[in-house]
Amino acid sequence: MFGFKSSSKDNSSAQSKASSDADQEPVTHDPILTPPSDYKPQPSPFLDESQQVFLIKIREYVRSIMLPEDHEYYASEKGFLTDATIIRYLRARKWDPEAAKIMLENTIKWRREYRPDQIDPEYIKSEAETGKMYFNGFDNCGRPAWIMRPRFQNSKDEDKQVKYIVFCLERGIRLMPPGVENLAIVVDFKDALYAQNPSLSTCKKFLDILGNHYPERLGVAYVLKSPWFFFTTFKLISPFMDPVTKAKIKFAHDEDKGKSNNSDWVSLRDYFPAKTLERAYGGTFNFQYNITNYWKALLEKTGNPYKVVDYL
Repeated sequence: MFGFKSSSKDNSSAQSKASSDADQEPVTHDPILTPPSDYKPQPSPFLDESQQVFLIKIREYVRSIMLPEDHEYYASEKGFLTDATIIRYLRARKWDPEAAKIMLENTIKWRREYRPDQIDPEYIKSEAETGKMYFNGFDNCGRPAWIMRPRFQNSKDEDKQVKYIVFCLERGIRLMPPGVENLAIVVDFKDALYAQNPSLSTCKKFLDILGNHYPERLGVAYVLKSPWFFFTTFKLISPFMDPVTKAKIKFAHDEDKGKSNNSDWVSLRDYFPAKTLERAYGGTFNFQYNITNYWKALLEKTGNPYKVVDYL
């Protein structure tokens, strides 16, 4: 399904030129947090008459349970409960309005208690120190690239680990350009050790939050340089994964070693513009993570934690 033919002479030449150009690029510590102007978002599915009726019914329902206007969290909740949000929940529950209503109501309760959009950046900044998880670049569809590098795991504080994941999800949503509603995750297992692998408990919490409170926000997840223990963990967490989510996970070729013999594996160069893809993944962007530059750029781009945004 995802097989690609061997590179032709022209493709090899183009890749060699890209590599040569990348070698000449100076190192930068500033991430790309603005999409290229030529991104092509995936078209939004057309709603048929029955789906529009479901949308109207749930819209009326959520208005009936929203916080009062004088509540301190009202503006944030109103910004979250857009038609786009409701449609994502309906899609996640295969257009079963009752199931979508229950799912959305659970998220509303969770957001009121957890306040995911108001997590204090200073509280979780230590989790970002090493660059184990950050945003940099966009794919061809304009989806923010969320880079994960387990080898830089630097914490055993599960509360902060989970809060940093949620913080990243919220910031990733703020980075999405018009017409884009999900993320492209790149999990780079290079040099990762078993001891650095997130605990099963943390993985389950991540999947629970992603699946139940951020439905349809995962566009695709690429796994690179996967070690033996990843497959062990993957097998353990698979029962907790939604089949739709599982289908979005793709294994990518190690560009340092050439293409795998597995025809289902993919190349990131086919999904990302070379200019926004890091050299480590086959692109030309010569980026090295630095917490000072990254944190400043991210907060400037996405605003303070109390900034009210519309979830589109």
